[in-house]
Amino acid sequence: MKCPKCGAWNQAYLPRCMKCGCPLEGNSSSSADWEQSMHEKKPKLTITSFDQDDAPEEITEPQTEERYDPEALDPTVLTDELEELKTRRERGRERLRQMREQTADISRQLNQAEVVRPRPEDGDAPESGQAQEPIQDRQERRIPRDQGNPTREDSVVRDGQGRPISFRDSDPDAPIYYDGYEQEEPRPNQPDEYIRNRSKQKASKRANSYYRYEQKEQQKKGRLRKFIIILVILLAGVAFSLGSVFLARTYVLSKGIQFRQDNETKVTVTPSEVNGFPSHILTFTGRENANIYLSEMQSSYVIADGQLSINIPDYMWYDTESSTYATAVDADTMDVTITPLVRYSQEGEQYQLDPIEYTIDVPLSPIYLINPSTAYAEVGVSIYEVRINVEKGSTVNIDGTNVSTLIRDTGNVSKNVQVLPVGENKISISVKSKYCRENVMEIVLYRPPQDIPLELNPTVIVEWNYEENDPQYQASISGTTLPGASITVESPHKDLEVSTNGDFKFVPLFNKLGDNVITIRASAEGREDSVITHTVYYMPTADVYTRKAWDLDSQYTDLVNYINMRIGTIYVGKGVIQRIISTAPQMAIMDIGTTGFEKLVLLENSSKTTWVVGTRYRIYGEAYGIYSNMPRLTVRYTYLDE
Repeated sequence: MKCPKCGAWNQAYLPRCMKCGCPLEGNSSSSADWEQSMHEKKPKLTITSFDQDDAPEEITEPQTEERYDPEALDPTVLTDELEELKTRRERGRERLRQMREQTADISRQLNQAEVVRPRPEDGDAPESGQAQEPIQDRQERRIPRDQGNPTREDSVVRDGQGRPISFRDSDPDAPIYYDGYEQEEPRPNQPDEYIRNRSKQKASKRANSYYRYEQKEQQKKGRLRKFIIILVILLAGVAFSLGSVFLARTYVLSKGIQFRQDNETKVTVTPSEVNGFPSHILTFTGRENANIYLSEMQSSYVIADGQLSINIPDYMWYDTESSTYATAVDADTMDVTITPLVRYSQEGEQYQLDPIEYTIDVPLSPIYLINPSTAYAEVGVSIYEVRINVEKGSTVNIDGTNVSTLIRDTGNVSKNVQVLPVGENKISISVKSKYCRENVMEIVLYRPPQDIPLELNPTVIVEWNYEENDPQYQASISGTTLPGASITVESPHKDLEVSTNGDFKFVPLFNKLGDNVITIRASAEGREDSVITHTVYYMPTADVYTRKAWDLDSQYTDLVNYINMRIGTIYVGKGVIQRIISTAPQMAIMDIGTTGFEKLVLLENSSKTTWVVGTRYRIYGEAYGIYSNMPRLTVRYTYLDE
């Protein structure tokens, strides 16, 4: 409220002006007048009547709040509220600590503050004769005259509510006001000695203030430097941790799982075999009913009785035809890495075990050369039979032709290839056996150039199963040469015919079982002869062949004593295979004795049946020679002996 006399603004509750003491209009009434006026008013009475015909209002039953069900409380919400409460409590403690520090700082500043007394008002200015009047005397004259003339001991002027308006200058409870002057400026109408003393006190206090200020600034700078260093270290650690967590989380989310390291389950790796093929057994030892998941195999297993054994064949890692998880390799060995995960409950988290690492051998598909016996051979034929031995069930390609369906029980497979008289003829062979990597090799058939062209037809026979006097015996060998050249067959034959255009044909005659070599020579005047050879495998049918067989058991001693005279004689024997000596070609020892006396025979398998140790067979074959006091036979037909 504005004073009507001096124009100063005062609080609305003050009855008099703080500056001149003039009464303020509007504040003279007692603060309790409004309360008295309220008590004087009488309450108004209102009567409302109701008719009996009026229908009473429906009283609805107040709705009751739903009762609190502790079982329906979500534990997750309670956990979040507890965490939020802890966070608020920590913030509150930090806020209280800051407020205490601020309070302590304010208290120290008040204790060190410089007291500046109120400046004299315009109406209190001394006259010219009283320039040296002390401040204390001048301060006493500021007390309004309408308040009386209080003594120095009771010089506090109070308002209507008992609050102080002015104080004595010597009162220790008097408030401190800024008088509007700078500390270095002398106040008007003050004694010189007082000014000098005040200036010294101010200078001393200012010096002390500057010293304390510098100390505080240095302490603040030191604390700030330490705070910055600690903050940088903490930020670097937090950044590294967050980066690691982010990378790990990215990898885990990409896999669609969540796991952490687990050291409770132990794993051991032991070499073994499955159906004769190499393998490795993974043995897990851990908690009962724990679920083991192998991510590379996409398979799960359960630990029973504290242990789990998994026999993993080696071929499943490299044989793409047998396993969908295999990776094609060309090396002799392969490093295998398996990442197992363990889960202890159906809804629990997955824990990662240490990776399982081991090295396996990658076998090469076997190829055994029979004809030719080496990768480089000189031949004199235009049609050459390439014969190899492989494992049954293999995929075989010879010179670009798939001959897998022609593999015999012994594993032998052959194909006739054309050999031109141009020097080296390269023939490619590829074999892919089961659980092996593909084997690719190349053989070279060298046929020297010819002065007289001489070739056999590509469809020339390589096998023959008929007797010479058989009515179906109509096989012939045909070819072509230089027109006008003469053809000479240097092996048993009949019905040779040579045309004027160089075509020729004849019927071969076979004088022994097995391979029969046919030699053909072309001659012309003024040119060097050309010679080619051709091999035909002659084997009569089983009906014809078996009718010529001698009993091997009864003729055993005669065969051993006169082996040179019995070579080529056909025998039949019954016995059990004792052991297998080789597999390509298959060679075995059989006991054909029937009277309890051991009679051992060395057999070479040229039949279509693969022998098994411990099985009893009936075999037909011709005598070949002697081996370690045992007669040696080449078996053409094999039958199970029930």
